[in-house]
Amino acid sequence: MEESSNVGKYVVIGLLLVGIFLGLIFLPLGLSKAQTSQTNATTSKPASFSDSISASTLCSAGLGCEGSQTQSGQSSGSLLGGIFGGGNGGPNFDPIISVVNVEGQSAVYRIIDGKKHSIPTTEIFYSYGFDVNIVQKISQKELDNYPLAKLFIVEGDENKNPTIYYLTEGGMLRPMLNDRVFYSYGNRKEDVITINQKEYNYYPRNQFIFIERPKLDRDIYQISGGIKRYLTPVAVKRMGLKENEITPVNQFEFDEYPEGESVIF
Repeated sequence: MEESSNVGKYVVIGLLLVGIFLGLIFLPLGLSKAQTSQTNATTSKPASFSDSISASTLCSAGLGCEGSQTQSGQSSGSLLGGIFGGGNGGPNFDPIISVVNVEGQSAVYRIIDGKKHSIPTTEIFYSYGFDVNIVQKISQKELDNYPLAKLFIVEGDENKNPTIYYLTEGGMLRPMLNDRVFYSYGNRKEDVITINQKEYNYYPRNQFIFIERPKLDRDIYQISGGIKRYLTPVAVKRMGLKENEITPVNQFEFDEYPEGESVIF
């Protein structure tokens, strides 16, 4: 009887030891799991609407949202760099179009693919849908970095090969007769920019030409209907032509015009 009682005690003690041992093993795991769950719940807890508004407001103010702030900073830097250059080579404007003005000057320029083109009138400025708020101030030195645009096509020209016009130093347009004439001047198609119909209508046409070569008694021709006609000195005097109305052409272009009857008087 005493031996049976001792066996029972040993069994109870053994079960207690097993329980304690199992408790020591699983209790830390349970605590760790609970702590992990609590951390995950805190981290991944869906933000309330008010929290989202607050976060958005802080982010807009430049606080919080570090990743977004960095990205926004890069975008702003890129935008400012696009307008003001951010380098030693002058402004790096939008490749499509930017509108600029030199402080203290009235001229406003479009910067298109690295070339500058002066917008001739206020009316034409607004005809492009521009607003004065988009005009960026640059220095004269920065403006001088850009060559003048001198080759144009007209917006809305639906021809497969639209006519390319050359803008003379006197502010007149003359059509390039064909690609042979175009390339004879060393022109490139990528240097051609587009103007709208209103600006196209603003420019007078270049009617009077002479061959570009040293010649004291240069002959002046009138271009009309794709034909060149020699003007006698009497005719030139009668027309009262000004120097800036007469522009030089190379021999190649001159030869492309068929010759018509001379203008005597």
